[in-house]
Amino acid sequence: MTRTPFETGRLLQWLGEVLRTADGVDVDVVVVNQPDSRSSVQITLRGIPDPLGGLEVRPRETD
Repeated sequence: MTRTPFETGRLLQWLGEVLRTADGVDVDVVVVNQPDSRSSVQITLRGIPDPLGGLEVRPRETD
């Protein structure tokens, strides 16, 4: 599977804003640790106002 790096700064800024300002947003965080491998994190948000609350994340520009 090919993975595209995204603008993590914008994603984290948006996530922080949603969690600070939105009432009633449910957050589930699942961390999957793989021995001798990289771990994965899945974040599920429910009850976000508007379609994705205005999130626009695009692939990170490469140099």
